[in-house]
Amino acid sequence: MRLVTLAFATKEEFLAAYHPADGGSLSTRTRTDATVGEQVLIEISFPGLPNRALVRAEVMGIAFEHGLRFGFAPADVTTRDFLLGVARGEVTVEATHRDHARFPAALQATWAIRGGVARPTMLEDVSAGGAFVRAEDPPNVATEVELAITTPGGANLSATGTVAWLRQGKNPGFGVEFHDMAGETGRNLRAMLRHASESANVELES
Repeated sequence: MRLVTLAFATKEEFLAAYHPADGGSLSTRTRTDATVGEQVLIEISFPGLPNRALVRAEVMGIAFEHGLRFGFAPADVTTRDFLLGVARGEVTVEATHRDHARFPAALQATWAIRGGVARPTMLEDVSAGGAFVRAEDPPNVATEVELAITTPGGANLSATGTVAWLRQGKNPGFGVEFHDMAGETGRNLRAMLRHASESANVELES
């Protein structure tokens, strides 16, 4: 799966390129030559977005001269909604977040408020700095949580973090910003993401 980088100069430029029909698509100029129907990974950035976002997409067609139209993969609706929320000012994120690439993921995990009962979940959009955690009843922003993550190889990683933002309604959950990742857990997580990037196996599943 090839990587296509799409950098937008402003939030407004990103929103102007977005079309909500058929699950959402982006029409933008790019130097990339691609075939209609090709499955690609698009890396999206615009001012105010704390991390470069990686999203699976399909090349839908030619948008205009030197342009392509990319359709978002249904499995990455969470990332799509996060991007739209940030661009529209509906999702507030800390400007101090590190610039980590976000990888599409479906990692089995549990989460708990520190010292509380662990609840099964799925991690999506994982980066070295945080992740999106599916949760029907997400905790409040600034709550400290504990995570136990199952990697694609079956290993278990434990991490702690702080709830940075919430998503209510469809596909509810919360964005967690990991705490100090200088130890073994951080090294293992970064190694997993580095392997995914270098091998082009960007769909992390457990």
